[in-house]
Amino acid sequence: LSFSGVSSSTFAMILALALSHPSSSALSSPPSGRIGPHSARRASAQCMAAGSVGVQPEPLPLGDEAPLTPAARVKRALTFWGRVVPILGAYKVVEVAADLPAPLRLAVGLSGVRIPETETESGEVYEELHEWGSQRLESTIQELKGFYVKTGQVISTRVDLFPEQYTSRLASLQDSLDPMPAAVVREVIERELLQGEPISSLFASFDDEPLGAASIAQVHGATLLDGRRVAVKVQRPNCEPKLKGDISNLKRFAKALGKALPVDYYTVFCELERALYGELDFLQEAQSALKVHASVSHTAGGKPAEPAVAVPLPVPGLASRRVLVMDFIPGTPLNKMAAVLEERGIKPGSPESELAGRRILAQLTEAFGRMMLGAGFIHGDPHPGNIFLMEGARVALIDCGQVKQISTDFRLKLAQAVLSVDEWQQTGGSPELVQRAKESMAEFGVTFVDDAPDEAAAALALLLFGDPDAPMPGGFSNAELSPDSPIKAIASFPQELVLLGRATILIKGIAKRLGVRWSLAAKWKPAAEAALECGVDGCTMPVWSSPVQPAVTPAASAARAAGRTRFAEVASSLSAAGKLLGSWAIGRSGAAARYVVPEPIRARAKKVALRVATRVARARDTA
Repeated sequence: LSFSGVSSSTFAMILALALSHPSSSALSSPPSGRIGPHSARRASAQCMAAGSVGVQPEPLPLGDEAPLTPAARVKRALTFWGRVVPILGAYKVVEVAADLPAPLRLAVGLSGVRIPETETESGEVYEELHEWGSQRLESTIQELKGFYVKTGQVISTRVDLFPEQYTSRLASLQDSLDPMPAAVVREVIERELLQGEPISSLFASFDDEPLGAASIAQVHGATLLDGRRVAVKVQRPNCEPKLKGDISNLKRFAKALGKALPVDYYTVFCELERALYGELDFLQEAQSALKVHASVSHTAGGKPAEPAVAVPLPVPGLASRRVLVMDFIPGTPLNKMAAVLEERGIKPGSPESELAGRRILAQLTEAFGRMMLGAGFIHGDPHPGNIFLMEGARVALIDCGQVKQISTDFRLKLAQAVLSVDEWQQTGGSPELVQRAKESMAEFGVTFVDDAPDEAAAALALLLFGDPDAPMPGGFSNAELSPDSPIKAIASFPQELVLLGRATILIKGIAKRLGVRWSLAAKWKPAAEAALECGVDGCTMPVWSSPVQPAVTPAASAARAAGRTRFAEVASSLSAAGKLLGSWAIGRSGAAARYVVPEPIRARAKKVALRVATRVARARDTA
């Protein structure tokens, strides 16, 4: 991705938006919340009360968990902005250098900034800026940590917006931060779960080497005394005061500079502050994991189904505000999958790679379709570090610290928008659909700038849910960085659309890397129709507080009380037994084939099977 043709002011605004991490702000906002000008006063009173409702008493802190002093907060803020502003300034200087008078051009050259003279040199200069800026930003974030790690994580996932140097260099922030010492980890676990008892009273073994370390917590593998393999998530004991201090600083800057900023960042940071309280509370995360699991295990029509993706569930009784013990997920994060495939000799574009990619896309699409259009309870942080790939390209969605419950009204409006986009793609659009899109976006709470074309609403809907290669109406572009993007025509928008955008951008980004045409509207059409058929009253929804299992009907309860077994229960048991028998038979036949069929024939048969499976997947996805 080259930014040589992109305005540096546009790049600077995008970088500033990412540094303020607005995507997280969608996670705890009310349905009517939106980002737009002049909303700071309305949010001020609510912001002051952030976290005051339902806050649990703080446990006694560890020795290194002292709140930041005001001087320390200011120092951290000045350090960050003092190093980031020169990055933005360098891009601006290169953009306007050609129009500067000769003395100023000379001064710029003496400052060390290279001024391009030709189109070829312009590309080279921007590449140098990307390399320098990404190094400077990464080193700053690694030094300060705290909230700034979250900003780096956002940038690393936006391969569609930022140069490769930024996304690659900051990808390490997903799960490769400096880990806590093992002694500190054990101390936190013993204090939070065992009331001072030794860790050996709970675990038969505990891995001191973490599986991953992030800005708020790190995860360790362990084995319970009953033999179960589990993952143990432990919060960094000194992260909370840093995170809260950083956000408090950003709120002060946003309020003081409100008139100079393009978006009301004060409201953004207030919403982010609310989201942070949930992310720091692992008891809340344990409940959210159960809800996400139930959501992906029910269709949009409320019927129980095989989970679209795996979700690690908490171990009952082993959760506190700062420690969470949950199912162990054996797999590889999506952001590391390319290296794993390369180690196995699987090349990009090969049948194996394409088939695995299509399976991943299908699972994520189904999972988020069920969450958005069914239960309305959504995983709010679907970055590549939170998506694990298990054997057979099976997807697991981890880290339920950021979630969002959308309203029934919003969910039904979303379903109607999905069907409208699908109709547009089938018919090529019409004035009636343009008008319907305007009304739909107005109902969502989206407003557009005064001179926006009538087609702006339809273009925005197509950008969110449509085929990325399909032409856009009204002269709009489907490239987010383009001056003709429908995003540029938005004046204000509801927080929920940011959340939806994160999921759709993730899925469409994977499809783009695979070179696969993937219309979310077409994939979600059945779920949207089911949601609308259920209507405002809704269909059978999940029982949030328990793992997914068939509901016990009054008739079944009466039959059990009378000592009788109902036929439906027998049929369900036979179905489960049949699936188990099938899995056993496949495993046994595969083992027998290894002994009977020579290796060259098995390898050739595998290649043929992969090619056939890939063709079938292509035909199904384009149908």
